[in-house]
Amino acid sequence: AQRPKVVLGFEMFPRRVQGGLDRWVAGELNEQEFLRASDWSRVWGNDTAFYLPLFHFARLNRIPMIGLNVERSLVQAVRVQGLDGVPVERREGVTTPAAPADSYRARLFEIYFEHAQPKEGAATPADPDFQRFVEAQQVWDRAMAQALADAVTHDPEALVIGIMGSGHIAHGEGVPHQLEHLGIKRVVSLLPWNTNVGCNHLYAGVATA
Repeated sequence: AQRPKVVLGFEMFPRRVQGGLDRWVAGELNEQEFLRASDWSRVWGNDTAFYLPLFHFARLNRIPMIGLNVERSLVQAVRVQGLDGVPVERREGVTTPAAPADSYRARLFEIYFEHAQPKEGAATPADPDFQRFVEAQQVWDRAMAQALADAVTHDPEALVIGIMGSGHIAHGEGVPHQLEHLGIKRVVSLLPWNTNVGCNHLYAGVATA
């Protein structure tokens, strides 16, 4: 009611299914047709019940939905070859990401060490494999930031909202960091929090609210 012009961007959808999102909002597809048109089972696959209320809200209010993501194959190619190893024409228009903050690299290393470290020997932040891991994450962040920035440029009066995993926005890093590099200065990040786990790990800077 306060901001009638709204755009909803979703990490769940790659750019190539934009036509299906447009047809859904226009009322041209039923629920099952929309899930097929958006290739849901392949590109995301999580329980639709968690997301359909948002999709129906957009449809009911004729709020544009945009796909923020790129193909997983692009992120995987960067993970294996590094960004420089992926030809520009295969990058889906994603530009060179801003360099990550040291704190972001440290957080990514914790994830890397737990899930992706080599079979032999202990992983270190200097490992080339870890550098490719960081570059893959940055391409993911940059792609979504670019899509959001493009929506802001297209309609500066609209409130552009990106819905994505908390790892992409926490601490002002990831997507917010890339948005700032793209010239988008007014960024607010909102994170849900499970109050059952307590607030010991909450501190200033993790999100706007």
